[in-house]
Amino acid sequence: MKFFNNMKLRLSIGLMALVMVFTACEDPDKAPIVTFDSAGHGIYPRLISEDGALLVNLLTETDFNSSNYSYTVEFVDDNAGQNVAEVYVEVVYNPVGGSAQAAVEVTRVGASALTASENGFLQTTFDVSSTAITSAIGLGYADFAAGDEFQLSTVIVHVDGTEYRSTNSSSSVRGAAFRGGRFAFTRPLACPSALEGTYSYATTDIWCGGADVTGTVELQALGGGRYQFDDWAFGAYGPCYGGGGASGDLTFTDVCEVVSFTGFTDSFGDTWTYTSSISGEEWTIAWDNTYGESATSVITFPGGVPFTLAP
Repeated sequence: MKFFNNMKLRLSIGLMALVMVFTACEDPDKAPIVTFDSAGHGIYPRLISEDGALLVNLLTETDFNSSNYSYTVEFVDDNAGQNVAEVYVEVVYNPVGGSAQAAVEVTRVGASALTASENGFLQTTFDVSSTAITSAIGLGYADFAAGDEFQLSTVIVHVDGTEYRSTNSSSSVRGAAFRGGRFAFTRPLACPSALEGTYSYATTDIWCGGADVTGTVELQALGGGRYQFDDWAFGAYGPCYGGGGASGDLTFTDVCEVVSFTGFTDSFGDTWTYTSSISGEEWTIAWDNTYGESATSVITFPGGVPFTLAP
């Protein structure tokens, strides 16, 4: 009986496979692979290379003015890019605390200025540095804050007058299959932050009367300038509980070298309070929580603490 059932199963699978093959052959329009021909005959900007960083560094005005970014694209259509009449880049300034402004043109290139790429299409390079953008929108360094964005769009004008941009192009030509059609992208305004690492600490005044503790703590980056210590009790749980550490939503945020505490609840639901100061290489944090735990911990940053504290 088992042999018979297995034979029926194999015959059924074989017939299903044949039906699938014949069905696929009968309907070529259902091909699973998207090609440029099947995607249509518009134009899209294929990213060839880029130089610089998308992040606009707000740390100092010099850093801001040096925040360069350029990108080279080739224009893909069914005529090797010859259908491009002109192409331009526009920017929308979106401030973190306000409303997005109207789009403003940053740069424009006519067909006569395009050159041939190695792939046989026409290409060009766009400069969308911070200074090029601010010149276009009429603002300067003092007008910006961390969290603002420059939202950029590449717009291609076809010889028939049609404009191709992100909003009227299919998702397929904007994705990885077409090497990242460079229609729309963002240059965020912020400050680079790299505080993660291992630091020494010394903890005193421990609430349970335990002995002073020294050791190392791991400072972990959560992204976007947010950080957490892997033990916010800085070793104090050792003499009081025999081991363990404090974790949860206990964080601080570094915004352009100004640090603020931003997370105050531990994994047990208790609320923490911090009072801190900086002197030379030492960041002193006096902490306590609603469970009755408290201590004073000094974290050492070799070479000096690389930030100030928010008022």
